[in-house]
Formats: sequence, C-alpha cells, structure tokens
Amino acid sequence: MATASAHTPTAEIVEEIYDCVARPSQWQGTLDRLRIGVGGRVALIGVIESSTRVTRLAVATGEAALARTLLDDHKDDVPFLLAAPRLAFDEAYTVDKVYGFLDPGTQERWRNAKVTQNFVIPNGLDDFLWLTLMKQTTRTGSLVILTGRDKQIKADDLQWMQTMAPHVRRAVTIGDLFDADRALAAVFRRLVEALAHAVLIVTADMRVLFANAAAEALLDERVVVALSGGRLTVPFTHAERAIARAVSLGERDEVALGACGINVPLASVETPAIAHVLPLARREAEARFSDSAVAAIFISVAGVTPSPAIEAIAALFGLTPAEKRVVTQVAEGKSRKDIALSQGVSDGTVKTQLSAIFDKTGTHDQRHLELLIREITPPVLPPSQR
Repeated sequence: MATASAHTPTAEIVEEIYDCVARPSQWQGTLDRLRIGVGGRVALIGVIESSTRVTRLAVATGEAALARTLLDDHKDDVPFLLAAPRLAFDEAYTVDKVYGFLDPGTQERWRNAKVTQNFVIPNGLDDFLWLTLMKQTTRTGSLVILTGRDKQIKADDLQWMQTMAPHVRRAVTIGDLFDADRALAAVFRRLVEALAHAVLIVTADMRVLFANAAAEALLDERVVVALSGGRLTVPFTHAERAIARAVSLGERDEVALGACGINVPLASVETPAIAHVLPLARREAEARFSDSAVAAIFISVAGVTPSPAIEAIAALFGLTPAEKRVVTQVAEGKSRKDIALSQGVSDGTVKTQLSAIFDKTGTHDQRHLELLIREITPPVLPPSQR
C-alpha cells in the first residue's frame, strides 16, 4: 500500500475511509495511512459503551509492539475517553488543547493514569492528536494518534486531521449502526436489508432505488421522510436541502463532502430522527446496489439524543468548527467586533467567516442569520427544551 501523503487530503484516502463501512477489516490499513500522514508512532480508533465501558470497535496500528500493547492492555484506560462528549466534532486536539478545555484536574489525572505511567512514558511518547468521532448517550468514539518526543505537532498537522475528521466520523458512525447485524450477512445489500435502522439507496436526483423494511415504514408514515414521484422528500425543508447537498457533493467530490450530511436533524417529532449520508458512487459494485446508486441515507430514530440547536445548524449547513463557534456567538446577540475580541482574531477574519456562513445558510446579514437560528431551533429540540 502506498504511503499517505502528509497534509494532502487525497480522494484515495477518503475512498478508503468509506470502504471501511462495508469492510471494517480495512480500518487497519486506513488508520495507518492517517498515522503516517502526521508522523505518529501509534494510532487507535475506539468506540466504547458509556456505561459499561464495553468496547464496540478497537483498531490499533503503528509500531507493532506498541500497537499490540495499546490494544490489548490500554484501549479502555484513557481518561479522556469519558471527556469525549465535551470535545467538539471535527476539531483536532493536542494534549495542551485538552488541558485548556477541560477541568484543572485533567492534567493530574492524565499524569497518574495507568496508560501514562505504564505505556506513554516508558515508550518515549509525548503528545497526541485526538478526534471525537461519536458522542451519544450510549457510546463514545475517538481516534487518537500518539507521537514521539522527537515529533512536534504543527498547525498543518492539525489542519490535515481536521480535514479528514468528518470522513472518519461518518464512516465510524454508520459502521456502528451495522455492528448489531453484521453477522447476519457478508454482503452489503443483504446487510442493509436486515438492518433495524432505516436505509434508503438513492440516485443523484434523489430517486429511491431501494428502501429496507424500516425505511418503508417511515415512508408510509410520511412524518420524517416521504416519496413524491419516486423521489425522496423531507417535510423539514432545511433537512431536505442538507441531504440533497450531501448526496450531490458525495457523488462529485468525496473530499469536499466534509461535515455535510452527518447527524442531520429531520423533523419535529416526539422521537427525534437524524440522518447520515454515505457516498456510494466510488464504492465497488457489491456495496452499491446498482450502477445508478450514488448514496445511502441512514436514518436513526429510536434512542437518538436530539442535537443542541447549534449542532443541528452545523449539521444542516455543513459548517466548520470555526464557523460553528461564530454562529453560536451570533445566536447570543454579539456584534462582529465582540466576536473578534472573544476569539482573539481580527475583525477581518470574522468578516470572512461570516461571509462563508451567509453563503452556506442563504442569509444576507447577522439579523437574517439570527432569524434563521430561531426558525430552526424549534424543530430540532424536544418539547422539554423549547
């Protein structure tokens, strides 16, 4: 396998990430490419049950002995795993960034942790790149790349990982939906048919090629999703546009897909519903259903935790972490000058960020953006939080 080109988010690597959904055994090689890309010595992807600490996914790679030890002895012994819900999606955190983000006792707990005393220090490891992949009430997921003392993590390392982050997050999130039923079928089509979650396979123009039994039930209800002339529609207009945008981007350029189409809130219902879009255009035939299939849309209903309003807006419009922070402050009524001061950046930087946000959301100024936030907030919050 070719070595990953550092700081170059190539379509080849992104394709490998999405191939891991149907073939989880490929995570080993794909994770290794990400590790090499930032000069890491060992890397781990882990998904654990929040209450029981049972591991649902654990893949380690890098220096053979280190990876084996990390996976066998320390995969569930990292203090920051339980802090993952407090870390933002698609942000790459170093040790120092985590210390600054969490409570003052975090640094001391990390220094005294078994993994630090028995693994990190003896093996000359020093820093890490941390991505939060999943933060649900039932489970959390993270990707951690550990670096040696001779490797300084630079700004372009962080930027490269943040570019790759939403693709890894999408693949791990959708792959986790498969886990309970993966043993039922070895082929993607049979697996989707057996999956308890709703799955729809669509063409570029949103024509539905296939809907599994759970999706058929949702289509019949016409509350979360519906059919019109054989094409998928979503009553919540912003969600329909977000999904269509993700399907189109995924067909044209998987790298550009980024954070679009993950955790998209679908409707104002008692049981919240979210959608994840998996691009299929570049998958092999066995994972596509037909030559005209360009995306699989996974809908999760039962047991889903509703997204906070700002998280929902970020999902609907594909906002970057920096743009999400700006929107949060706009929602608080802050002026552009106040936002710049609070973030320690220039007014010009905030102006550029706001321009990108206006373009993505179809708004013209901060007043219109605030109105949009108020419009979107009710459908994505449960009654108790309205």
